[in-house]
Amino acid sequence: MRGPQVLPLCVLLGVLFVGLLPNLEAQEDCGQGLEADLYFLVDSSWSIGEENFGDVRQFLYSLIQSLHQVGGARFKFALVTYSHKPQTEFQLNSYPTIREVLAHVKAMPYRGGGTRTGLGLDFLIQTQLTTASGSRAVDGAAQVVVVLTDGQSQDDVAEPAQVLWLAGVEVFAVGVQDAVDSELREMGSQPHDTHVFSVESFLTLRDIIQDLVVGLCDAVTRSGGGPVANEAPMAGGGTAQDSADLILLIDGSENVGAANFPFVRDLALRIIERLDVGRDTIRVALVLYNGDPDIKFYLNSYDSKSSVVEAVKGLAYSGGVESNLGAALEEVAQSLLSESAGGRADENVPQMLLVISAGPSTDDTGAGDRALKRAGVITFGASVGDTATADLETVATDKTFVLSAPDFRAVASIGDQLFPYINGVVQRTIIVQNEFTEVVAVGKRDIIFLIDSTMGATIINSVREFIKRFVEIMPIGPDQVQVGVAQFSNAPRLEMDLNSYGSREELTAALSSIKPRPGQTVNIGAALDFVRTNMLLPEKGSRINQGTPQVLLLMTSKKSSDSVEAPALALQRMGVLTLAAGSKTAEEQELQKIAFAQSVAFYMRDFRQLIRNPKAIVDALSTLAGVVVTEVPTETVTVITVPTQRVVRDIVFLVDGSNYIGSSNFPFMRDFIINVVNQLDVAPDRVQIGLLQFAERPKIEFYLNSQSSRQDVVDKISQLRLSGGSVLNTGAAMNYALENMFRVSTGSRRKQGVQQVLVLITGGPAQDQVKSVADKLALAGVLTFTVSSGQADEALLRNVAFVPDLAYHETSFSSLPALAEVIMPKLITVVGDTDTISSTFPEETVVGGERDVAFLIDGTDSVRGDFEYIRDFIIKVIEPLDIGSDRVRVSVVQHSERPTPTFYLNTYQTKDEVIRAVNGMTLTGGRSLNTGTALTFMKNTILSERHGSRSAQNVPQFLIVLTGGRSRDNVKDPAGALKTDGVVPFGVGVRDADPRQIEAISHNPSFAFNVREFSELNTVPQKLNNYVSLPREQLTLVLQQVPSNAAKRDIVFLLDGSDNTRNGFPEIKLFVKSIVESLSVSESHDRVSVVQFAANPDVNFYLNSHKTKNDLLNAIDNLRHKGGRRLNIGGALQFVRHSVFTSSTGSRRLEGVPQILIVLITKPSSDNVRSPAFALKEHGIVSVGVGVGDADLSELEMIAYQPAFTYKVTDFSELPSAQLQLDGIVKKTKETGETMTGISDLVGKNFMFKYMPVFGIRYIILYLQKKMIYSL
Repeated sequence: MRGPQVLPLCVLLGVLFVGLLPNLEAQEDCGQGLEADLYFLVDSSWSIGEENFGDVRQFLYSLIQSLHQVGGARFKFALVTYSHKPQTEFQLNSYPTIREVLAHVKAMPYRGGGTRTGLGLDFLIQTQLTTASGSRAVDGAAQVVVVLTDGQSQDDVAEPAQVLWLAGVEVFAVGVQDAVDSELREMGSQPHDTHVFSVESFLTLRDIIQDLVVGLCDAVTRSGGGPVANEAPMAGGGTAQDSADLILLIDGSENVGAANFPFVRDLALRIIERLDVGRDTIRVALVLYNGDPDIKFYLNSYDSKSSVVEAVKGLAYSGGVESNLGAALEEVAQSLLSESAGGRADENVPQMLLVISAGPSTDDTGAGDRALKRAGVITFGASVGDTATADLETVATDKTFVLSAPDFRAVASIGDQLFPYINGVVQRTIIVQNEFTEVVAVGKRDIIFLIDSTMGATIINSVREFIKRFVEIMPIGPDQVQVGVAQFSNAPRLEMDLNSYGSREELTAALSSIKPRPGQTVNIGAALDFVRTNMLLPEKGSRINQGTPQVLLLMTSKKSSDSVEAPALALQRMGVLTLAAGSKTAEEQELQKIAFAQSVAFYMRDFRQLIRNPKAIVDALSTLAGVVVTEVPTETVTVITVPTQRVVRDIVFLVDGSNYIGSSNFPFMRDFIINVVNQLDVAPDRVQIGLLQFAERPKIEFYLNSQSSRQDVVDKISQLRLSGGSVLNTGAAMNYALENMFRVSTGSRRKQGVQQVLVLITGGPAQDQVKSVADKLALAGVLTFTVSSGQADEALLRNVAFVPDLAYHETSFSSLPALAEVIMPKLITVVGDTDTISSTFPEETVVGGERDVAFLIDGTDSVRGDFEYIRDFIIKVIEPLDIGSDRVRVSVVQHSERPTPTFYLNTYQTKDEVIRAVNGMTLTGGRSLNTGTALTFMKNTILSERHGSRSAQNVPQFLIVLTGGRSRDNVKDPAGALKTDGVVPFGVGVRDADPRQIEAISHNPSFAFNVREFSELNTVPQKLNNYVSLPREQLTLVLQQVPSNAAKRDIVFLLDGSDNTRNGFPEIKLFVKSIVESLSVSESHDRVSVVQFAANPDVNFYLNSHKTKNDLLNAIDNLRHKGGRRLNIGGALQFVRHSVFTSSTGSRRLEGVPQILIVLITKPSSDNVRSPAFALKEHGIVSVGVGVGDADLSELEMIAYQPAFTYKVTDFSELPSAQLQLDGIVKKTKETGETMTGISDLVGKNFMFKYMPVFGIRYIILYLQKKMIYSL
């Protein structure tokens, strides 16, 4: 009778085991040699009660028991309970056995009290996450915190939770009964669906144990915790935890003032008194700064806290008008970090800088900031008031490391907020890792990492993390950068071939699985041979036969047991660029033999330093170009760095609030927006956010100027509730957004050239007309992104987006939050046409010669010896003008501390009177410049109707500002007010003028001019007259064409240098200069190269040869004609593609910067043009064809990106006279009645570009920013 019962029981057991299998597998992974420190923070407040606390004990007992089963002795446990105050139950090192841990849990007392979860987290950070308490964080063990609470905290949890995230700690939040979901999510790590748990009762806590164990195991695996036993000690003995070098850099200028200095001094004391100051623990240095930095004491000046405290108490207010933070940062980098000054960076002791400031810097902070970041210094900021915050956020390691107080009396509170961060660095719970932000890969490359597998788990984890971070910034793909990995000890082992993984995601996932291999000796020679014979093969993905650079990075901690010379030489002969990095007992001489050049042989104490300071190796991996083809090492290649730019844009979210989304999916949409916003620098002068919901009708939630900080925006989004509705009028909502959200009165900065962005998020089909509204937005310069799911029409939304690449669709709403990472790069970098629809000057009819020209000149004592040059400058500008009361009016004002009018716009009626007045001017004098005050005076007084301004009659208003020094006051806001009033300012800076201020004053960067000396001023008037003397219609056009500050373009001129152009070469140079004049030339904006060709091409200068417009224009002036009978256009096109549009010569194609080629020819080519021209298009280079005389039009159209990008003139004299033909084309367009109904029409209509010389080219360049470049 028992037989029949066996089968059902077996089946039942089988079902049970099958059901458990996935979890068992996950848990088994958790136990494969990985170490973890698990901390439990448990609510013990009155709201739980004695009976429910018994369920909490049982939950913890079962959870710890389950974790021990999968982790064994590799998992350590700590427990803290909290209410109104926290209490340590046991630390990681309190009990040697699990039995003792479980016994304590079973007997732990219930305490009662309030619910201060934030305090509990702070306590956990300060007392448990330390080596003294048993933490193995420095050995690579995963750090995991589990918080359990049943109600809302009475204090803030976000700040301590952020400290944990920054430290790389995985945080799980478990809420019971009345716990607040938003608060749990504030604490829990991402993704929330695996880190945040909510249950309805204490009894049901047991139901989440299995899921929690799986989640914890996944966290341990991701963190890469590993065994560290039997590792060799770090060279130099390493350093104990709980040590740091702290430098206090304090503003001692008038920004603080004598009355407030004691508050700042007390802040420094408050911080120091809470730290364990000593020679072997925390060392402190202090610097006061105003115009110059003043080192008060070094890191090794004092050995005790009492001595440091006394020195700080003795600080006296220094005063001073200037606040040169930049100079102070450089002084810190040069004088306070070295070993002789007490710095312990070489001992791996973290170095921190705390800047305490109460006002903006009066100098540039860039050089000092970069030096500190390169040195791996962790920088914090304490700001009093709002004016210092922007500078401090720039120099801080992370913007969240800047804390502020509204006034000096509240400054003491900053000390309490800063302490967890500083303490976290001291205790190594915060380890800030340098980001790879300064290099970009040079085209295609194959990179192989060859890793010594005997280095131990901790070092291998650091190396693996280094490679993953490197991969994250590379353009990974079969046609871009490929990565292979091999490990070796006495024998090599392949981890992945170059062609194993085709995407960054696959590659990163595969890297995570790399594990150390045991071994005592290393045979580097055999490993090098293995790479050469087994990995550098076409079938393994190597593109060596295609000329793709082959880069090998060897990383070892030991001297080789075999010979390395022959294998290294064999790789060099193949053309492999071998880099060698060694640590610990590796031999430097051997590394140099392996490396293809001594400059790429690196030695460091410990490979863990790579995470803190990766720059040298990353630079080499990313920028070495060319293949070594001889036994002689190649010359060192210049490293190209790309400065990080501040993002400035206005972003409006248009959110579907209809029933198509529904209340169940609305949180996913809300989380997507929050995830996007959390990655943006939200501030009135940076990124502004607006939001409206819509269904049948739109509803504004908040305008662009409603919220001034990221936290304010996130708070508002968190409170969003679905509006509901069954009708979805998407088109009407988009039109409403255009008319009501992108207005100056509601915060839009479109008139300042700031990119306007609309992000449409929807889950249903539009029930009205959408396409025409999308075109209307595009023509208004608004960049539209679409994000969709559910029943949304994916095909339609691709047409709604500014270009199809900006349309994103997810099949499930739950996938939307993760989409934030995908959309971010384009959201912050893609630019559309930011020109406003209405011109700077309204289109009312005005006599073309009328204009008001005002000069604001430097009248300080510093220009006394050069005042003659200033007078001559003014006369040279006004001489070509038709001066008269009904034509051009002129005014001159001098300024120093205050402005002084020399004469008004209506003082003189003739040119002779004006010139006599200028010649008779005498210097007013003064010690310093307040240019901002003077600009306000110009707006309110000089450019007023009472003093002769005709702005009310729509007469163009010009202001020419000339200074020889830096203004003491703010110029940006007064200049903005002038521009808003329709005034067109030009800035001219000489000698000590600040180029940033000159640019801020100017209508746009192209209207800013800087010269070294006053004697060079004579080069500027002609440039100004090019604009001031333009007819009204041309002037309006030029002002509309000005690109935004964010515009970047690489422009190469390929000029016919044959004998055919010898007589016309001066006109060709003028043609090039006229285009350059309209560009914003700098290393971070527009770059220009010139190449001449005849039978062969010659580079006159590359894209990275000249950093300023003046240098560039001088280089064009100095061009000499090449000469030659034949004209090989095809060969020249091929040359610029291979040799000019490359990263090593300044091209930023890999960063998505538009690549533009302007080809000027005068006769047909002697070679084939079609194939090279096609290759340029395939390469993403947009070519424009310019023909003179006998140039073949069909050949021009073949060269051009599309036929519309061509034009032709009969002789050289017509090159500079663009406007007549431009007028003809515009007139012809109007006569034929052609209209543009959408952006796509621009491509099809030749009237916009064809046969338009200089201004036609500018139109093309601007247009490319908007439309064509997204496909590059």
